[in-house]
Amino acid sequence: MSMNTNCFYDEETGRYVVKGARILFPNFEGAEQDYNQAGKRNFRLQLTEGMADEMKSRGVYVRAREGRDETEETQYLMKIGVYTDADVRLLSGRTMTALTPDNFDMVDREFRKGHVKNGEIDLEFHISKNTRVMSSSPYARLDTIILPIRKSRILEDYEDYEDAE
Repeated sequence: MSMNTNCFYDEETGRYVVKGARILFPNFEGAEQDYNQAGKRNFRLQLTEGMADEMKSRGVYVRAREGRDETEETQYLMKIGVYTDADVRLLSGRTMTALTPDNFDMVDREFRKGHVKNGEIDLEFHISKNTRVMSSSPYARLDTIILPIRKSRILEDYEDYEDAE
């Protein structure tokens, strides 16, 4: 599967901008899971090989997940932290809703329902150095994400109808 992802570094802001992102293992709620401590909000961003090389050159840990057989390509994944100052927005049709940290868990629900259009997600992040731990590697921190929500297929058939008052 080839990715139609566009990633560039914005020299002016010091941030990476990714258009057409693919997200795996979203945990915007910060739920405790097998590989996640309670309260740690994050997700994995699937990278192209070129993007992975760029992140590795900056010292960011990128996991290479080998394909199960020769027909599957290697996946490159980078963990991105979601903190309370992140700008998280849901886009449904022409309506954009900004979420607060109290309702970030809506993102996880929309992914579970299959409503998020993965591959059409736009996000911006920057690379930080963890100053609390000596000699720790840089990590990615989410600045902004816009998640398009797929409309119900049945409701699309009735878009021209007016709602009763």
